Amino acid sequence: MDVSHNSVIQVKPEENPVSDASSSLRHWLAAVDAVLRAIEETVWRLRREAVEACRAAREEWSDWAGGLRDAQSTVQSWQQQTARLVNIGWVLTKVAASYRLHLTRAAFVSRRQASAMLERLHAKNAQRFTEVCISHGGGFLKVGQLLSSRPDLMPRVWIEALSILQDSVPAEDEARMVAILEQEMGVPVDEAFREFERTPIASASIGQVHRAVLNDETVVAVKLQRPSIDAIIQLDMQILSSFLDAMKTSLPPADYETIVREVRTTISAEVDYDAERAHTSAVGDYLATLEGVRAPKPAGAHQSRRVLVTEFISGEKITSALDRLAEARDAGDESAHAELSRLVNKLIEAYARQMLELGRFQADPHPGNLLVEPDGMLVILDFGCSKILEADSRRAYAQLLQAFFVQDTQRVSETLQQLGFRTQSGRPDTLLWFAELMLDELRSEGNAFRQGVSSAAMIDEWVCLLRAVEQDPVVRVPDHFVMIGRVVATLGGLIMHYRPTMDLQRIMLPVFMSALASHGPEVEPVLES
Repeated sequence: MDVSHNSVIQVKPEENPVSDASSSLRHWLAAVDAVLRAIEETVWRLRREAVEACRAAREEWSDWAGGLRDAQSTVQSWQQQTARLVNIGWVLTKVAASYRLHLTRAAFVSRRQASAMLERLHAKNAQRFTEVCISHGGGFLKVGQLLSSRPDLMPRVWIEALSILQDSVPAEDEARMVAILEQEMGVPVDEAFREFERTPIASASIGQVHRAVLNDETVVAVKLQRPSIDAIIQLDMQILSSFLDAMKTSLPPADYETIVREVRTTISAEVDYDAERAHTSAVGDYLATLEGVRAPKPAGAHQSRRVLVTEFISGEKITSALDRLAEARDAGDESAHAELSRLVNKLIEAYARQMLELGRFQADPHPGNLLVEPDGMLVILDFGCSKILEADSRRAYAQLLQAFFVQDTQRVSETLQQLGFRTQSGRPDTLLWFAELMLDELRSEGNAFRQGVSSAAMIDEWVCLLRAVEQDPVVRVPDHFVMIGRVVATLGGLIMHYRPTMDLQRIMLPVFMSALASHGPEVEPVLES
């Protein structure tokens, strides 16, 4: 091919998959490096604490035996935690090293060979990461679950490997869990339930679920917390803090303190089943007033901080239903596309109404928590990760949506500031820029979610966006926006992947008009998680 000196060949991101893959890998490698640095820092901190405990024990001659016991306990805890972190760190090191080697090898082979090599490597590393999430649970399992719900960003083979984390994590020892259950209830299992299946039907990072039948013949799901999960989560939250500290020099200025605090608070609250029961009851009652969506309600008297009993609902995992419908749609079945679009639209509406009308929403919509019943009813499960929005915030978000839809850029900026968003300079320029970007998306066929955009193109777009606001970044976000952003990102990923027909204005207009017209139901602040 003859190309002159003055010729310019423009290659769109999606037309150069090898270059895109290399760019994406470098972004992920930077994140993995930061995690490894965070793990290293955490291990050294734990070691210093163990050494300090031993030194303190030697100095406390008046209570040598007691000091020695405390020191031994601290050292044992350090050994257990260190072993866990070393194992995780070693797996991540192998993942990072294999991808770095691929970047070098890819330069010496054809594009087709490099693509095949990368696909095999993705499969191997996805399995490695899945196994470490399963083995160590806690916060790392939460990360795996979050990644499994982003088919728009993660390679297909990673999604397939990580999908097991949504509801199929290996269960705890049956005898141990039954003993915990009986201790929490204060009565034998056979006395509390007419039937109790000792093999769980689902296992997750914090607890596992057993099918049971109450004495009044009500079929229920018994959610039972894993032992020692509190300590594991606290350790992982420390690693998260260290990870973000290590990444700050590589990331644009942002309100990482709020993000870490909100994530730590929300995940820590997931071990409190009393709070989860309150969320489950409140949202379940509210969803019962809507058409096409529901949630299980608490059932029975045997409840505790570590045991949650709700009505049993069976159904198909939402991604399985959407995959089936998408396959039929791609084969020419228009009714399948209509049903796929109905489910996704109903899901968006259900979350919008939870946030803006009820003021209490489930903040973890990964596919394992969303079911479709045989009659097409959408079911939302697991309210351990929930968030409360006060009436003032709900009205402000409703006003923000209204300003978006009428394309009032100035009002969008003012409302963002009212909600608590702040730029480094204090000027609204960056907020206005973001508002204009969002309005451009809304003007594009009336849809805020573009379809058919590649993952690589999305990454490049966001990199450009971050660079554009380096001069005056958003450095303060309201705490409630962290969980809202998590929900929007997850649901947005489903939309990008399944490409439903959507009319956001039709979905959202009744919701934010209702929120603006009334104060809405108030929420007891004591239940805030």
